[in-house]
Amino acid sequence: MIWGPPQVNIEVQLHTCPKCARTYSHKCNLMRHLRLECGVGPRFQCSSCEKRFKHRHHLRDHEKLHTHHWGLDTHMNLQVKKNSIKS
Repeated sequence: MIWGPPQVNIEVQLHTCPKCARTYSHKCNLMRHLRLECGVGPRFQCSSCEKRFKHRHHLRDHEKLHTHHWGLDTHMNLQVKKNSIKS
């Protein structure tokens, strides 16, 4: 005989997005999805380049590339390179 936790069948009501059919186990998550994500373009834009992100934490990670890559401001280095190519 195998001993273990009892099997419990729990019905979970899923909340489905009417626009994209994603499902959520909590209605509040569906409401957040509808308000901030579904059909909404990226809201957060990098101040060094024009790349945009849907989530602020993705923007923060991206911005680190501009200021911490090899300890230099790579955006400024790219601008210098572009200007020197035109000359």
